[in-house]
Amino acid sequence: MGKIIYHYCHVEAFRAIIQNKKLWLSSVYNLNDYKEIHWINDKVSKKLEKIRNKDNFSKYKAFEDIFNKQLPSVYIASFSQGSDLLSQWRAYANDGYGVAIGFNSDYFKTNKLVHTTDVLYDEKKQEKQIDKIFLPLETISNEIDFNSNTFKDIVNEVINNINNLAAKCKNELFEEEKEVRLIHNPVIIDDKKSESFVFKKNLSDMKFRAVCGNLIPYFEFEFSKKFEDIPAIVEIVKGPKNKFIDKEIKIFLSNNGFYNVKIKSSKSSYR
Repeated sequence: MGKIIYHYCHVEAFRAIIQNKKLWLSSVYNLNDYKEIHWINDKVSKKLEKIRNKDNFSKYKAFEDIFNKQLPSVYIASFSQGSDLLSQWRAYANDGYGVAIGFNSDYFKTNKLVHTTDVLYDEKKQEKQIDKIFLPLETISNEIDFNSNTFKDIVNEVINNINNLAAKCKNELFEEEKEVRLIHNPVIIDDKKSESFVFKKNLSDMKFRAVCGNLIPYFEFEFSKKFEDIPAIVEIVKGPKNKFIDKEIKIFLSNNGFYNVKIKSSKSSYR
């Protein structure tokens, strides 16, 4: 079995996740801290300032023009490696009244449209990743035709890698969260001829929910399918203020197809 990663949530979200057997992966632009998506983009801007000169100015200007027009096609669900973290109980589990759902990371490997990644907090490692991502763009000729498919393919690869890096990087001040992210990269094409958006390699239809005056797009990851020796859910950790009765929660889980799931309680004593 893979490692256990924990999705902290309030009781109503827990009920819906278990009964529907679905997780929601939301756009990176709708993270709780909107600054997260700009964390890497700011470093990209500094990288461009460092490598740009009079000889390659046009090449990087052409790159920036494309980069600034594209929104990341990255959708995530958040987990933690920690099963009993006060910061997570307070922020995501109704101040400790909720639960942490312990998912088996190996289960996500059964679907090729998603992947898990540990969040990268080390700033120096983030910058090294950016240097690596820009290598294909740095090594091509400054005189390349900016309208050519070759140039566009390289730029799109660089942008996709930047977006994926941005989706898994955070300020080191958040390191104690031990966050792991489930990432989905659908292909979304604006088809002007048909006056519609075409989706490829998508987990589900794009859905929307209304939150605080905003419409948030998301995709659904369904974990109803069973694989031998690869359970989706391994354990449930009750928050420090949670009121669940163990036998009742075991019946609820069993009724929804999750019989062999351990029930644990938070060791925190905070009130």
